[in-house]
Amino acid sequence: MPSAFDRSIFDEPDSPEASAPGKKFKVAPTFVIDLVVSALFVVAVLPTWRASIALSLGVNLVSFALGIAICSCYLAKVLVVSHLDRRGGDARAYVKSSALVTDGPYGYSRHPTYAIAMLQFLLWSALALFLQAFTPWNPVMLAAAFVLPVAFFWINDRIVMPTEEGMLRNLHPEEFDAYAGAVRRWFGKYRGG
Repeated sequence: MPSAFDRSIFDEPDSPEASAPGKKFKVAPTFVIDLVVSALFVVAVLPTWRASIALSLGVNLVSFALGIAICSCYLAKVLVVSHLDRRGGDARAYVKSSALVTDGPYGYSRHPTYAIAMLQFLLWSALALFLQAFTPWNPVMLAAAFVLPVAFFWINDRIVMPTEEGMLRNLHPEEFDAYAGAVRRWFGKYRGG
């Protein structure tokens, strides 16, 4: 079934090997989704967050800690992609992965960058809900806190991840099936895995 991600900016059917340069600049759909959801959270939460600076030290410390945790998630995603690259994998859907990476963070999640992004968006939601407890009613921020993580999960779980897993299964059939039988899509191992 074709999806919105079967466009030339997201996919290249005759993908080069991982060591060959791509034919043209491309953007991974997950990067676009992550960037859009992050930007929506910034737009929805930042004004209230800035206004909350006038509140008590306790509120500021908690919101600062949540902000540090959110930024740590962005750094963690960079480290996961770096691990993937060093092990011969490739996070770009338009380049064939030369190896199926199953160690490190991939030993606990078939899609650790998405799992980290989900945590990051849940932290954004926690920040929004925390700030809402001390600031005037903000329906946009509340809507973002509930809708954005659900939308991110649904789009990735139903569209992006199956597409990527299909590509990996085509490139590494036996290896991927064994891996998918041992490690869950989002997080955790199956019993005996």
